[in-house]
Amino acid sequence: MVTGSLVWRRLVLVGTPLALAVLEIFHPQPTGAVEAVEQGEWFFWFHMIQVPLIGLIALAVYLLTEGLVGRAVTVSRWAAGVFAVFFSAYDAAAGIATGFVLRSAEGLSADEQAVVFEMVKDMPEVSLIFILSIVGTAGWVVALIAAAVALRRAGAARGPFVLLILAGVFLLGGHPFPFGTLAFGCFALATAWLELTSRSSTSVAQPRDDTSP
Repeated sequence: MVTGSLVWRRLVLVGTPLALAVLEIFHPQPTGAVEAVEQGEWFFWFHMIQVPLIGLIALAVYLLTEGLVGRAVTVSRWAAGVFAVFFSAYDAAAGIATGFVLRSAEGLSADEQAVVFEMVKDMPEVSLIFILSIVGTAGWVVALIAAAVALRRAGAARGPFVLLILAGVFLLGGHPFPFGTLAFGCFALATAWLELTSRSSTSVAQPRDDTSP
């Protein structure tokens, strides 16, 4: 019998990355001022939706190593915290704020819209704000690699280990499609694999110090 807590656990572990993988397919990627302003409303709401999902995916990383102890587990959890804080801050500044400005420019003339677009177009990638993304993404990579190592040492299969590494590496390409979808998709596959197979085995389900040989 599947308990309520197990259902919620699997919704976070598998449902959250699946939601993000699908969401990133629809990430707005405007190429000019007119298109950017037209997509401003969705740009705003996309990142409003993504912020809580970032918090939940960080929780999912924490749940990955639940019941395990050791250095890799500690590193993974601290790094997941760094990811949650810095990536959410980046989303708020470069995503929500940019979307708010763009949608506010809908009633302006084409020339005025172009000026607004020039003001915000570099915020997500070429600005001091982008440092938040760099730190947050680095936290994600470290968190997943450390979690993969901890789970592998505790007896998890090689498949989830590889998928978690890929989930970390793919996000280095950015969170919009295709890299974000690949990153969160790999994470969902890894967690589903672990929940349906490896997590049922004694070697993974029982607490174990990942510093042991």
